[in-house]
Amino acid sequence: MKKFVAALLLAGTFVVPALARNIAVPASDPAAMIKVPDTWAFKEIEYGYSAVSPGKDVFFSVESADRSNIEAMKKANNAWMKENGIDVSAAPVEMDVNLGGLSGKLLRFDTKDENGPTRVEFVILPVGKGRIVFLTLWGSEAEQTKHEADINAIMGSVKAIQ
Repeated sequence: MKKFVAALLLAGTFVVPALARNIAVPASDPAAMIKVPDTWAFKEIEYGYSAVSPGKDVFFSVESADRSNIEAMKKANNAWMKENGIDVSAAPVEMDVNLGGLSGKLLRFDTKDENGPTRVEFVILPVGKGRIVFLTLWGSEAEQTKHEADINAIMGSVKAIQ
């Protein structure tokens, strides 16, 4: 029996789970939960949270708003793109998306910033109670590919709180 327990303890030392931070958005009366890897620099912003990948090459944010504010959120994010030197002249490609069992819209801008070609994605997900979650992802295609596992884990972790 002692050998069996020792073997289990030893085997457990080789299994290291990826650590992630659970985030409720917004912090008070949450509409959704999302997980962000602990390796990403994380901070609270006006309507949610933002995170930057290790190496600071991919930006991610999650914000919450009333469904009636979708157009205001789009305008605010357009202004954010301008403030960050992202060319806003490219028209977005709109497509349907399903994240964490939630159906929504993806607006993808293949554009450029001060570093060259870049991609900005805005995801709008209805999460119930007349609210939406607005996800933003910014980085070049190569940078996003470099962090693909983390990005997929983040996007796949979105869950509505009913």
